Amino acid sequence: MRFATKTTAPQQNVLDTVTVQETLPGQLTRGAPEESGNTGRIPSIDGLRALAVLGVIAFHFELGLPGGFLGVDLFFVISGFVITRLLLAQRKREPRPRQAEFWFRRAKRLLPAVLLVVASVQVWMLIQDPPGLRATVNGQTLAALTYVSNWYAITADVGYWNVGLEAAPLNHLWSLAVEEQFYLLWPLVLAGALALLPARVSRRVLVVAALVVAAVGYVLAHHWYVPGTPERAYLGTDARVGALLLGVVVALSPARLPARLSALLACVSVVVLGTLWATADMDSAAFYTWQLPVAGLAAALVVNALAQTTTGPLSRFLCLAPLQWTGLRSYAIYLWHWPVWVFLGVEFPGLSDAARVTVAFAATLVLATASYALVEQPVRASRRRPLVVLPALAVCSALLAGAALLPVTAPVDAEEGPVVTGPTTP
Repeated sequence: MRFATKTTAPQQNVLDTVTVQETLPGQLTRGAPEESGNTGRIPSIDGLRALAVLGVIAFHFELGLPGGFLGVDLFFVISGFVITRLLLAQRKREPRPRQAEFWFRRAKRLLPAVLLVVASVQVWMLIQDPPGLRATVNGQTLAALTYVSNWYAITADVGYWNVGLEAAPLNHLWSLAVEEQFYLLWPLVLAGALALLPARVSRRVLVVAALVVAAVGYVLAHHWYVPGTPERAYLGTDARVGALLLGVVVALSPARLPARLSALLACVSVVVLGTLWATADMDSAAFYTWQLPVAGLAAALVVNALAQTTTGPLSRFLCLAPLQWTGLRSYAIYLWHWPVWVFLGVEFPGLSDAARVTVAFAATLVLATASYALVEQPVRASRRRPLVVLPALAVCSALLAGAALLPVTAPVDAEEGPVVTGPTTP
């Protein structure tokens, strides 16, 4: 979403304006035309999204970045930050904003691309019917349509880190489920606090509360960790809410760090994040003891620095055209990369590693570009009201749910199904 902003000096603190960007898991976008007049986005945040999705892809495609999955935590921090600023701007514009309208905008922006990916996977299942995949894909489809993919992965019979036996092509949607669950609850909490408490007090109370809940979340991640079966610690909403709330703190914090200190902390944080992305292991006690919260804190410091000023070496680097292009399409890239990777492993098991990476990356970019241009942008720019858009989304969801409920023709032992090697955790 975009709101008007005035740039009076190169070192303007972007956080002091009401300029807001609409956020998607994987993307910060230009606003929809019906929501504001002038474009107001933080381009460097788009570049940061690009780095996050490239880290996840490098992890999944086995490109020598074992901690690249921490790109998801960077997504979480940015999402918490941006969605909070969006809600604050709405509150300033409308003292009593309509929550239903907010959730409608979320559905209009998030669901079309997800439905397209899920539908494509279901078409693959119905046409090819790869042995051993149908039951897993059907369960993941229903979980994706209700945004509970993370809890489905926790409770499914197949362990989340053993899904290579069944090549689950919708495994990565767990992170979108965590964000959507946050989007459902956080606007109500924020609106309640702003309505019940004085303006100066409410932000401070919310900052303290967010820090406390984030700390509790990181403690729960450590508590739920079980060596060899870390699904509950890695996927649970309660255990992963910390990064989202750190983004909230950056957006709500009434105090601003001095520019030089903020830039210095950002540089240190970039080094910390790079080290963790290169070394972290999601199935290690150290990850849940200190690496996960450190990664969230470092990401929050980087976002804070980028939001405070539009200049500086880091901002200029993140504003490079290739990173901007990737950042704007990062939501679609994230959605498509994992199904493409699984598809190639199942249908073309003879591909060499280099060929599989090359084809997967190229196909992901093509599909993401088409999805962004033909689905995401037109729906986002549409002025259709809920009575038109929501029934269309509901029909698509119902059709996909019906396909997912079709009986599996013959159960296949998981050990006899196709094997997809490599990491399977988003």
